[in-house]
Amino acid sequence: MQKPSTCARPPWPQLLGCALAVTLTACGGGGGGGSAGTSAPASATTLSGTAVDGYLQGARVLLDVNGNGLADAGEPTATTDANGRYRLDYSTLSSPIAGMRVVVTGGVDTDTGNAFTGMLTARADGAQAGQLVSPLTSLVDALVAEGFSLDAARLKVASALGLSVADLATDPVAALASQPVLYTRQVALQRAVQLLASAEQGSDTAYVAQEKVLRKLAIVIVAQSSPATVGELVARANLSQASAGRDLADAVEDALNEALRSQGGRASAKASLKAMDQIRVEMESSRDYSLGRAATRLDERNGGSAYSGLAGSVGKAEAINTFTRRAGTATTVSQPASTAGRLLASNCFQCHGTGGVGGFDRIRGSDAAEVRDYLRKPARSDIMAAHAQGYTSAQLDAIIAYLKQ
Repeated sequence: MQKPSTCARPPWPQLLGCALAVTLTACGGGGGGGSAGTSAPASATTLSGTAVDGYLQGARVLLDVNGNGLADAGEPTATTDANGRYRLDYSTLSSPIAGMRVVVTGGVDTDTGNAFTGMLTARADGAQAGQLVSPLTSLVDALVAEGFSLDAARLKVASALGLSVADLATDPVAALASQPVLYTRQVALQRAVQLLASAEQGSDTAYVAQEKVLRKLAIVIVAQSSPATVGELVARANLSQASAGRDLADAVEDALNEALRSQGGRASAKASLKAMDQIRVEMESSRDYSLGRAATRLDERNGGSAYSGLAGSVGKAEAINTFTRRAGTATTVSQPASTAGRLLASNCFQCHGTGGVGGFDRIRGSDAAEVRDYLRKPARSDIMAAHAQGYTSAQLDAIIAYLKQ
């Protein structure tokens, strides 16, 4: 494929893949979808926006004027707040900032509480306000480094991941409730990039290694003709641990998708992502890039089998519940006015509960009287019939009364 020649090759592969035409909305530290607030309007010499993997708090944001990737004297910098928002004052600059790199490093990922050891990049555009810097903007940036125009790079990344160009301009945390795929794909991408960079690093700095990994992924995207998952793209990259990167990306997406569907929702997703980060760090520190073996080692140190369940295909739901409880974010079950019959109804909880996270709220309030219908069925015909026929009529009435509250 011939590369577009509509822009000059930039000195360093970072660009803003999300040139927003509207003000970026932000919500409370890692909250769910919707818009809880709006970034303050930028002045004529202020560049504002949001840095997000989860929202990055306390991260350094650099306007890289000379394109060397370093914070040199006189280059504007800022620090992100708890919602990942930043405001860069570039009033001391005499040249236009459009096309200059915005580089984000350090800080804490508010979704996990872990230090952010990666790097996110973008390119400033004429909007000034709402400049999103995310894993996807970093990937778009890598395509610009390969000679693509900004618009062409956005289109290639969006098409390769089954997204729209507008999706690349969307804060994935603010849109979590309506578009969870934006969040799950971005965090999976960032973790795969960091894992692969660790494997390829050698004498390079971690940031240079991540840049090289993104360029390898850009080559894959150029050749991609149909939508794919992050894992599928990673698997096609010419990298020594591409298979391990795919395993990690797939496991992250699978775990988060299931966590978001659970009653724990956002809280479970955060707890699961933190656990997946622990597995990734174990892979990196041991230089053993087997997802399964890393999870097993963590289980041996911590007891139980939660890490293996989260990384594998069996026991994922219970593993998610385990990490949610450990994080202290389990859903509190609201008790009805009368708790008579609750102990008897605990048998229902074994099937209809959520492993200790949530529980009766998922089956309360419906027409529990249908339980009596199972008394007319053979005990071996249905598990509900077997359960129901283990109670007396009075006991069933007590269960029904409890569940109907």
